[in-house]
Amino acid sequence: MRVRSTSRIAPPVRIPRSGVLGVAGVAAAFTVVFSKPLLVAVGSSDRFVGAVLDVTYGAAPKEPAATGDPVRMRVDGSRILAEVDPRFLSFAVDTSQVVGGHFWAAAADRVEIARGSERVPPFDFTRPALARLAAELAPAYLRIGGTEADHVYYSPNDHAPAALPPGYELAFTRRHWDAVNAFVRRTGLDLFFTVNAGPGPRDERGAWTPHNFEALARHARARGDAVAVWELGNEVNGYPFVHGPSHRVTGERYAEDVRVFAEVVERYTPDARVVGPAGFLWPVMGEPLSAFFGIYEDFLKAGGGDALDALTWHFYPQQSRRCPMATRRAGPEVLLNPVFLDEQDRWAAYVSRLRDRHAPQIPLWLGETGNAQCGGEPGVSDRFASTLWWLDALGAAARSGQPVVVRQTLAGSHYGMLDDATLEPRPDYYASVLHKRLMGTRVLAVSRAEEKNPYVRLYAHCTAERSRTAPGSVTVLVVNLDREHEAVVRHDGALGPRAQVYRLGAPRLDSTTVELNGAPLRTHSGELPLLEPIEIDVTNGALALPPLSASFVVFPAANAAACR
Repeated sequence: MRVRSTSRIAPPVRIPRSGVLGVAGVAAAFTVVFSKPLLVAVGSSDRFVGAVLDVTYGAAPKEPAATGDPVRMRVDGSRILAEVDPRFLSFAVDTSQVVGGHFWAAAADRVEIARGSERVPPFDFTRPALARLAAELAPAYLRIGGTEADHVYYSPNDHAPAALPPGYELAFTRRHWDAVNAFVRRTGLDLFFTVNAGPGPRDERGAWTPHNFEALARHARARGDAVAVWELGNEVNGYPFVHGPSHRVTGERYAEDVRVFAEVVERYTPDARVVGPAGFLWPVMGEPLSAFFGIYEDFLKAGGGDALDALTWHFYPQQSRRCPMATRRAGPEVLLNPVFLDEQDRWAAYVSRLRDRHAPQIPLWLGETGNAQCGGEPGVSDRFASTLWWLDALGAAARSGQPVVVRQTLAGSHYGMLDDATLEPRPDYYASVLHKRLMGTRVLAVSRAEEKNPYVRLYAHCTAERSRTAPGSVTVLVVNLDREHEAVVRHDGALGPRAQVYRLGAPRLDSTTVELNGAPLRTHSGELPLLEPIEIDVTNGALALPPLSASFVVFPAANAAACR
């Protein structure tokens, strides 16, 4: 089992304030929104859902005033706050993309329940430009997962069988598996694979059976395919909504399933990690209807954590127009509110506290996240507006001791880091490359002399070895969410007299192009441009960074003891 970081952030969890009435109200909202006949009548009624949430959880907190006040920071280079995996920034290709299943409608012109409604062609892993762009993000996990992971049958042949067994909808063939593995070998990635735990492989008692998975595991072993991570099920606490109420899997049941799963993994791929349950939490409410369908507490109480190497959870900070229900509907400026960004810490702390009580030996992984649930929001998730959220989410996850974050997706729909049709990188891709190059695995504490300006977000790591020019180098990530004011960041001079600045910005939040230090970034046949910093003098102890920007600031002469 991996040893977890001891660092924790534990802000208070927002508890429903109206008892049975509140729970009943949320249940009613889910019943209405996920009922297809009623959906025709009420659509995705944000007013209705918002009213229920206000009654149950209280009105959303007001956005704080943006004052533009200077921020005084101090980076503690004497100790390591937390340490993340070298594959900290990882990413996914959805199972539905791999097999040519149901993915999010490109036009985003309809409500789609639980999964996409548009059949897509199987993902083309052979594109040379795709391989070059993915390799830039190595080392990383490539997660093959998503809702369709719980609908596939593993076929030992190159083609799907004429008829699938009951409970299965799609075939994951040997050809699909071999294409995925050829891609990870070519790019230097590590495979993270989500295994079907849905209705198909369950017996009449509701217990997960390993027979179909064993066929896949045998094939992987016979070929010598290295699987770094196996995960049992995708968003297991969502099965009542995806597969129907009769297919609910309790925490106790899932604990038994994981024990069986871990035994099979040990038999065929003993070096692989076992993770789960990939439960989803929503903004405002956390685990939807947790009193009825929540999985984490009962699973951990039943000792399920003893069979895992990591506990996975999913979180999207907002929901796109495709989602039938939204606790926070996506918009171009929604995630400029620092209160909303802080929610990731809140729900990570909630899951962490449960983990700490019952399975403190395992780390917490953010196993799926993206700018907006249900494929991303057009004009937001695929634009520069997403980049400020993305870098802040990475900073917060590392600071809270989560060793791995998996971005949905590498390419595909509006939340992909690449446009799947053209392979043109979106702003989040360039931000990810810089994060990978500059932010090392050792996380440092950043303290502030005051908390009057929550729009300036600060994170610090030891500089990544590939970019370190001197021992003890420190990289500070500064995200300025303020629409009007510069971020004036002052430090005590301990970081050295000079800094290298990689400043990401754009003319507008909805820009499809991102600029590095004022110059637009573009690829040429899948080849990245040079990503060079500007060097500045900081002997006066101050940095001034533009509104709506994110900057990696490298202090090569910081001489931090934790980074030597």
